Amino acid sequence: MTDNVLLRFLTRGLIDVGGDDAKLDRLGATAADLARVLESAPAKAIPFALIAFDPQAPAGDPVVKEVLEILQQKWTTYVNTFSGTPVGVVRALLLDALAQAAKNDDRIGAAFVASARNTLPLMEAGHEQEIWDELVREIEARIDARAEAEWATPASIVLPALDFEFSAPEPGQPKRKPVDREALKAGIRAASGPQYQNAQGAQATNGNPQWPANNQAWVTEFGERLAKSIADAVDVSVGSLVLPEIDLSEPLQTLAGDVAGHVDQALNAVSAATAGLQRRANLLWWKEARYSPSAQASYRELSPRSAATLMAFDMQGHVPVYSPASVPAFLFEAVIGLPTIEAKRSYGIFELVDDAQKDDRLSSLREKLAKTFARPAGRTPVLSLIAYPDLLASKKPEDFRRLTGVPAETELTLPQWSTWVFRELQGAAATTLKAEAKAAPREAPAA
Repeated sequence: MTDNVLLRFLTRGLIDVGGDDAKLDRLGATAADLARVLESAPAKAIPFALIAFDPQAPAGDPVVKEVLEILQQKWTTYVNTFSGTPVGVVRALLLDALAQAAKNDDRIGAAFVASARNTLPLMEAGHEQEIWDELVREIEARIDARAEAEWATPASIVLPALDFEFSAPEPGQPKRKPVDREALKAGIRAASGPQYQNAQGAQATNGNPQWPANNQAWVTEFGERLAKSIADAVDVSVGSLVLPEIDLSEPLQTLAGDVAGHVDQALNAVSAATAGLQRRANLLWWKEARYSPSAQASYRELSPRSAATLMAFDMQGHVPVYSPASVPAFLFEAVIGLPTIEAKRSYGIFELVDDAQKDDRLSSLREKLAKTFARPAGRTPVLSLIAYPDLLASKKPEDFRRLTGVPAETELTLPQWSTWVFRELQGAAATTLKAEAKAAPREAPAA
């Protein structure tokens, strides 16, 4: 579907190029350029989508002018083909660009789906309805699959074995002192008889006083002297044995580093595996406590409209951008669960915005929105009007429709309004995420 948006508009008669394939190629090249604009500036995804949704988009909107400038670079004489400002063509180009960019960047897909789920049901889609429905379902399915995977809690965690190679140091050769052979010889001679000659030929004394004639006494004395002489010589030699030192500090430091890394890997795996469970536990705690961390008060103490608005703001702070479709449904039920809420009572969206602009309890929300959205000049999310209460255009129903694409008479229940606020916050947060690794860049089509 995402590869043939323009063609589908063409076959339904929603745009007309007079059967000229070259003109269709120029439109395709323009859509590709717009997709690259989105990929370099994801924040444009929301105003691009809000114009693309709206068959009554104003011809003077900055987004329309930007698209026509890029179209003119590819097709100088486009004005001769279309009567007046071709807003329908602009919308088709924007939709094609959004579809292309969303394939390469989930941030754009998340922002597109969040905006579509809020605003698209209010538009008069007509013959475009099937195109929109299919495209939104396709992108939403991909984003939701990613979110479900990130929120899943696996049944088990498999960690790789600790991979450690121990480099044993080279064993050194022990150093020893050789036996003093001359001393051993002198000792053996002394054990043999009372007199003997030493190595220099001199007569030595302190020999064995016994002679073999007294066999038993000689043998005893000889054995004791000989054993002592040999033992002393061996003791001196072995006692001088020197073993070289072995330095184990480097392999032990390497082992300690590998073990620490393995433990960190295990802790990160456990944390990642249980992140979804922790989020769900936090949401359940928040829902049951019914306490607003931003207002420092129970939701019961707030007016129903303030409570519904703040619940969306507070819950959005508990969850990541990529959240399953069940998360807005959880918020819907949480709002219904407040005893002060009349679940089926409807309020005008114009009235809800006006109330949010004035309520002191929503000051933290307005501060966040002012940091998120620029001061509105063209098509913009509803929440950006809350961020700028002094904006005179937000006080007039006709300007409200021009700026947001939403009819000022639109009515929502408070659970619906809360999910609306949540989706717009999520869409804005998606476009400010850090860019992820992307696939190889798309080749520019021939003009």
